[in-house]
Amino acid sequence: MFDGTALPERLLQPELLLVVVLAVALAAVALWHQHARKQSRQREQVLARANDDAQRRLRSSMSDTRAMLDQGSAAILVFDRITLTLLFANRQALDLFGCDSVEELSDTVLMRPDAWQPSPYSLLDFESWISQLKASGFLRREWLFSTAARQNIWMDCYISNTVFEGRPARTLSANNIHAYKMNQAADKLRNGILTGINSSAPMENLADSLCKLAEIRLQDTRCLITRYDQQRDSLTPLGKGGLAKDFREQLPVIPARYGSTSIGTAAYTRHRTLCESVVDDHRWQGYTRVVADLGLLASWSEPIVSQRDELLGVVTVFSHHPRNPDEQQLEDLASIVSLTGLAIERKQWQKAMEAAAASERFIRQLGVDLVNLPSGDEFEPKLRYLMHRIVSHYELGALALWERSGDDETFACLATIHHNTPDTSRVDNTSATIQPIAGKVVANMLADTAAEYITPQDAIYDRIRLGVEPKPILLTALNDEQGEDSFIGFLTVQSRYMYIAQATIDHLQVIGSMVRTVLLNRHLVHSLASDMENEQRERKKLEVELSVARSIQMSMVPGAGHFRETYRNWTIEAWLQPARAVGGDLYELIRLPSGKLLIAVGDVSDKGAPAALFMARTVSLLNYLARSLDGDLAAIARALNNELCRSNEACMFVTMIMGVLELGSGEIQWLNAGHNEPMFVDGKTSPKLWPGNPAAPFGVYEDVDYDVESASIRPDQSITLYSDGVTEAFDREGQEFGEERLLNLGYRAFNQPEGLLGYMREQLLSFASGAPQSDDITLLTIQHHGTIHPVHRDDSKHPAKSS
Repeated sequence: MFDGTALPERLLQPELLLVVVLAVALAAVALWHQHARKQSRQREQVLARANDDAQRRLRSSMSDTRAMLDQGSAAILVFDRITLTLLFANRQALDLFGCDSVEELSDTVLMRPDAWQPSPYSLLDFESWISQLKASGFLRREWLFSTAARQNIWMDCYISNTVFEGRPARTLSANNIHAYKMNQAADKLRNGILTGINSSAPMENLADSLCKLAEIRLQDTRCLITRYDQQRDSLTPLGKGGLAKDFREQLPVIPARYGSTSIGTAAYTRHRTLCESVVDDHRWQGYTRVVADLGLLASWSEPIVSQRDELLGVVTVFSHHPRNPDEQQLEDLASIVSLTGLAIERKQWQKAMEAAAASERFIRQLGVDLVNLPSGDEFEPKLRYLMHRIVSHYELGALALWERSGDDETFACLATIHHNTPDTSRVDNTSATIQPIAGKVVANMLADTAAEYITPQDAIYDRIRLGVEPKPILLTALNDEQGEDSFIGFLTVQSRYMYIAQATIDHLQVIGSMVRTVLLNRHLVHSLASDMENEQRERKKLEVELSVARSIQMSMVPGAGHFRETYRNWTIEAWLQPARAVGGDLYELIRLPSGKLLIAVGDVSDKGAPAALFMARTVSLLNYLARSLDGDLAAIARALNNELCRSNEACMFVTMIMGVLELGSGEIQWLNAGHNEPMFVDGKTSPKLWPGNPAAPFGVYEDVDYDVESASIRPDQSITLYSDGVTEAFDREGQEFGEERLLNLGYRAFNQPEGLLGYMREQLLSFASGAPQSDDITLLTIQHHGTIHPVHRDDSKHPAKSS
């Protein structure tokens, strides 16, 4: 039965109580979990709304950041800080590198090692530079990049650490400084070119630098400089490398003719020649393969003309695309042409000076050889030998000498020489086969004594032609002594190529005047040979006249060739001995208004009567100028030189050493006009020669400035002035006296009882005893002994009183 009192007891049992507690706890946990899940869902919804809002704000910020970077003027590149992967490039960077997207810029330019410049601008160098950046700060460097089109571009780069779109990154900000760097490189090149011009750098190196300068100024082009050869009438590429080397292999010589490329056309017309498309331009017909192989499609040629309107060459700029230049490019091209002309003119001037010096020596020796041509049967072989030397020296094609035959007014070819003549000592059969020409046929051609070209169109051309090729012939008339309209002969010259350089023509005219003298002498010899009896009758008369001339000439120098004077502590002696009846040596002592003493020793070119006449003229002028200019050596030398240059058709000259001595102080000023160096002896050390600064002899070039040297002659010192007849005296064995013997004499002669000059004269005559005197001999000694005293102007005791 059910017991009502038993239920509570059962409920109070521990097991049942534990179950109840657990049930209640489980119910509480279930209620709490349900509440927590509800709260979690609410928080998730809040966070989702916050995340969406943050994402919207981030996307807006990224968009604003990219837009802001696109609006700047600099090119911006953003790299991942760890992998250096390109994350972003603004529009300026894409345009600068010629890419449409960041991926294209990364794949085709920045991450391709072969798209970078060589070291120090390679991809590895770039990555190493970026890796140097620390956590803070920035790095700056100028960098040379390559674009997608493989064009170089200079950038001024700044790199710094940043965060980009939530990622650690490095930002590269770059400004385009390509124009600045190109201008800087151009200025450096231009300065180097100007320095090279002034320092006489090789023209090939200057041409390479000029081409580089043109290619910098005119981007996407290649430059070629060609130099004009007047004799060949053609142009040749100038330079060692670059386009010159490639062009020389394809076309080493370009004729200066219209239609012979734009280069030859510009040289022919002397005007700018623009070819927008080489392939379609008629001036490049026949030459398109040359430029096509080099990838050149347009050409702009500008002639280089000197200040004297002479063609020097052509500067040509080639483009890789068919186009014409704009105004700025034409202006840049004109500056390159001007600089190139300066370089070529400087080189030509230097070469002309060297050639002029060589030609001067050649003409001087040739003049001596022409004057000394033997008469009789040896005349023509020796003449042909000298003509062959002329042809070889000036690189001529042929040279012929025509002579008027007697009184019949016809001209016969005396000798013809070609550049390939094997043996000039053989009989010249070519000259013998050329028919004589009547004087009236060449009268019009000889009317002008200046050089004139004869072309195949002239009627006389076939009568005087020198070879098979129809090249122009230069004709130079040789007028007779009877007058300008009377001619003794003429020279015909043909270039080895086409034309003869103007400098060579000038020299040939000088040589023509010397050949004229030879022909006149030849006519004189023939006249004398035909009238021997008359010559014998006149011989005695001539000897008397020569004797009188010798006396007159010797009277023009102090002491008549033997001079000695002592003044206080000075002894001045002079001795002159001509090699012939009359000669060209001279010495002079002139008392100046200032009380100083002008001393001079000179030597006229050539020997005999012509030298004596020139010597007399020199002495007269020197005396007048010395007194009128009161010892101003530079002014005296300049005036004397200009006077001797006037009417000097025989091309004679005089070397001279001239000084002004202050007898009180021993100070001397002196100059050297191509003369032998004076000997200085002080009695304590070995004698020596004063080198000074010698200039050109008097009578060679007008308006020459002569440098004046200063020195001092102290007690127990002496100066010896002499002519080359002393050092070039020979003994019977043909040995030359020379400078070494002269210096030894100066050392030994200082304390000889017969005096300085007396001892030197005896030793010189003893050396040359038994040998014929080859040249005039002049010695002048200035010896200082004792102490220096004040100068007392006593004309009666001055050593130059007799002059």
